[in-house]
Amino acid sequence: MEYIFDCFFENTFDKITRNGLQDRSSRRDVLDHLNAVIGGCSDGQNMHTEEVARFAVLAAVRYHREKKSGNGQVCLMGKFHNILYIALRTCWDWGVRDSAVVVLLLEEIYSCEKTFERIFLGALFGPNAPHFIAGWRSDFRDQDENTRAMVYFLHHATSLSMQLPVWIARFEQERMVRFIDIPIESCGRSSPLRVALQASAPDLLLILLRYGAHPNPPDGGASVVHALLEKLTENGRHYVLQNVSCLQILLRTIPMIEMPYKPIIYSARRELFFEKYGRLLIDRIITKEQVYGVVSLRHLCRCRIRDLLRRNCQLPDGIDTLRLPRRLHRYIDLMEELEGPQNEDDAENNAALEKLQVTGGGVSGVRRRVRFAESKEEEQSSVDVEVAVEVVESLLLEEKQPLELPTTTVGELATVLEEDTAELAEEQLELECQNNCAVVVEKPVAVEILRPMQSLLTAENSSGNSSGSDSDTSSTEKAEQSNCICNNTNNSCCNTRDKVSDCNERQLS
Repeated sequence: MEYIFDCFFENTFDKITRNGLQDRSSRRDVLDHLNAVIGGCSDGQNMHTEEVARFAVLAAVRYHREKKSGNGQVCLMGKFHNILYIALRTCWDWGVRDSAVVVLLLEEIYSCEKTFERIFLGALFGPNAPHFIAGWRSDFRDQDENTRAMVYFLHHATSLSMQLPVWIARFEQERMVRFIDIPIESCGRSSPLRVALQASAPDLLLILLRYGAHPNPPDGGASVVHALLEKLTENGRHYVLQNVSCLQILLRTIPMIEMPYKPIIYSARRELFFEKYGRLLIDRIITKEQVYGVVSLRHLCRCRIRDLLRRNCQLPDGIDTLRLPRRLHRYIDLMEELEGPQNEDDAENNAALEKLQVTGGGVSGVRRRVRFAESKEEEQSSVDVEVAVEVVESLLLEEKQPLELPTTTVGELATVLEEDTAELAEEQLELECQNNCAVVVEKPVAVEILRPMQSLLTAENSSGNSSGSDSDTSSTEKAEQSNCICNNTNNSCCNTRDKVSDCNERQLS
């Protein structure tokens, strides 16, 4: 198998001029020919195409090393170097899963170019922009394919903790830098993260941060957070949405925004920061807690966990090994932001309200709570006093149900419902003024009140009917019956007063 690909590269490249693979169409022609050979070998040897592509990549690396060693360990460039990008495209097309082979190919490219700009520039600016930046065109069809290929190589480089020596001019020394932080030569030797921020690409920024890009790139440049704040304040209070999104994503990975002017004392630095970026604080692009306040413990834990995983080259796959709920996995992986418990309840209530409106339900009541935070004076700050007003609406939802009205039959006493809402409200307001406590006005409980006169008339009617039907009743029996009626009337009056007093006590309490 190795001999077949060695012969293929020898015969093919002998017929190509030195700059024959400079344009993208020529590289695609050679790649199509190589793919046909890989497919034929897979069918003839009864092997998986991914395994055959692995042999083809190793053969391309051997060919490059032979030509390089024959020239005193100096790459001949031209077609002898472009063979590596044919192998790079072969890895992506056939999905080579051997990380050792992919990392070997990346190291061979870096030994000649000292950069990976032909992998990152196409994902950052599209397949045609590198032609104007570096004089070559990307080997991928569009920006989306180039982005997916970048993620593919990031995955393999991270799995083997790939680190390469990089000369940092600011520190005047070489430092071991991970694959994702290797500076791009044609972009002022800036890291891919810094270039993504300059290009205002929040989606690419999120990908780079998830795969372990350092929030403060080790390329010797200034702080990316301060550079982004400067970019936001260029047009006054007119903020570009992409820049705001980039700032929000970047702030998920750092504990706080470090104020500049560090040799100066803290109070002076604080005043200078507010003088320069005060508009961002007023417009809530950044919050006070992220600059000189106290951030949440949850955010600090996320930053610490990500730092440990980044140092061990375990982002983002190492997050799944943590014994945490799935939602916290997404939070640590920067894919989801967790809100407070009150916000979660409001979101659930809003979702339930929308569902109820669709199904034809109703809202029985709304409770609104307004809380004023106490103002605190902070020394030497232009934003000393803040009044926070939080309005929380919790909706009590219930489905519409028909009311069951009480029915009365002939011969029963009529039921009278009285609701002294106004009087109860006045009594509660007076009680609130006396005790300085919160007022809760509730609908009073319906009370059944039996009028004494009604019971008396009903009793007399019943006694009259009985006397008309039975004419032989004696006067003694009539006197006893009238005494019983009076006693029943007095008892009913006492019971009625007891019920009313109990109801009033419950309402006042």
